[in-house]
Amino acid sequence: MTGVENVWSVSQQDFTSHGPDTSVRNVFGPRGGNASVPPDEPHGVAPAEPCEPRGLTVELAEQAPPGREVPLQVQVTQGSGDVGVALRAFHIPMDGARLTIAVHAPGLLALGDLQQELVVLPGRDSDVLRFGLRTMTTGLHTVTVRAFRAGTFLGELRTQISVQEDVPARDGPTRSAPLTTLAFDPGEVTLQVLRGADGAYSFQLLSETTYAPESFRLLAGDTHEARERIYDELRRTAASTGPDGRGDQEQARRRLRNLGVQLWATAVPDAVRRQFWHEAGRVTALTVLGEHDIVPWELLYPLDGQQEGEGFLAEWMPVVRRVFGQDRVRALSLGRAAFVVPPGSPPEANREIAALRARLGTAVTDGGTLTHRGSVSDLIEDGFAGLLHFACHNTFTSAGSRVAMADGPFDPIDLAYATQSGALRATHPLVFFNACRSAGEINWFSTALGWAPQFLRAGAGAFVGTLWPVRSDSALHFADHFYDHLVTRGRTLGQASLDARRATRQQGGDPTWLAYAVYGSPAARAASSQKA
Repeated sequence: MTGVENVWSVSQQDFTSHGPDTSVRNVFGPRGGNASVPPDEPHGVAPAEPCEPRGLTVELAEQAPPGREVPLQVQVTQGSGDVGVALRAFHIPMDGARLTIAVHAPGLLALGDLQQELVVLPGRDSDVLRFGLRTMTTGLHTVTVRAFRAGTFLGELRTQISVQEDVPARDGPTRSAPLTTLAFDPGEVTLQVLRGADGAYSFQLLSETTYAPESFRLLAGDTHEARERIYDELRRTAASTGPDGRGDQEQARRRLRNLGVQLWATAVPDAVRRQFWHEAGRVTALTVLGEHDIVPWELLYPLDGQQEGEGFLAEWMPVVRRVFGQDRVRALSLGRAAFVVPPGSPPEANREIAALRARLGTAVTDGGTLTHRGSVSDLIEDGFAGLLHFACHNTFTSAGSRVAMADGPFDPIDLAYATQSGALRATHPLVFFNACRSAGEINWFSTALGWAPQFLRAGAGAFVGTLWPVRSDSALHFADHFYDHLVTRGRTLGQASLDARRATRQQGGDPTWLAYAVYGSPAARAASSQKA
């Protein structure tokens, strides 16, 4: 929050979607389902098939000259492979679980389809899938392999190949990554957005029907300037229109709707829009995986002729995001809460924390209020478990985000050690960064740098932040409703964010309710256990 206060994965909303881990239970109220029953089974019926740990395994040469064929081999194997950790067991139906394996290999020539189906059967490794690739230009190229079941993202693994002149081909090591569960959420749809080596974007809708990728080149090239103009307009709207009657609220709503319609028509390929309408009656949550910063996805307003949705995409259905390298977490351990409120935070920050403490009640241990950068860094690097809530100012510029703490500035680079060490992977906390543009990202060498990707790659189970400057009163309203639905009422992460948006949109023409970006599994729920 700043001075403004003064001025696509789809999952069934109330479907029980937890895997077979029965150790996780909710202490905040009824969930509306039995979390110990996998979604593949009727409620109350225990699966007859065994539960097995599995890993995603990939083999690719690590060095080759240009013009050389380098087969990529992919398999889902039993056990933990060479990842060195025990994988959570998951349920596999007797007739097998059908997965979609998708490969992204910019800079390499595909010699066949980069998307294949693989069946995982109980008690055995899967067959080996082979993808044909040919080296082209010299350099270091990253190949990413992702696994989906229906429209639900299961896991990913990255490997690299160095292409150099006059060198022999050299096999690379076998790489493995855990697949913590094969459970999928009926009705979930994932929109995967990838950027190719030529600058074009690939859009692919994955549901129970897997559509082919659609290549799409944005006429604007780098969308930074257009996106910043939109965010600046939304900031001014938040500042000038509110529940006190200032400004023309009806005109503000109309302008907001037109922005959303224009984005839908120009930033989403025609074929993907047609696919979306084909799936719309079955979609209950949308996850966007990949390049987030090209389009404010929550602001899309689906409209094509006589086909019109129920308003903005993010008020129609749960819309969440996922970054590369993020764990799939279905239970958020919220047994403890810590609050970050540095000196100079907005006046409403203390009121927000007081309301949050009252909302969480005695079921959650109070971890205190943090004002120093060192204290926050220690908490994160020690593997904090629970809820970490920021209520403060966040300065976002071309150099990135920064929060002024009592002992100096705190920025996403301060999370680098936690990210590389995976400090939060054993605890999967929920991070709610209720500050202006806390979901903003900048390019940093070969990756995106921001609060969301840093926390999530460190192992956070979910992250909530904002895309543009927001009003403090609306930010408090959104947070209160979000925690009410997630914690008190036991709703899913996706549904809690949807309910909070709908409650906050009543605050005049203020667009703050659309500013929130939610990262995580739409089916994740609050739980008392630290196992997530």
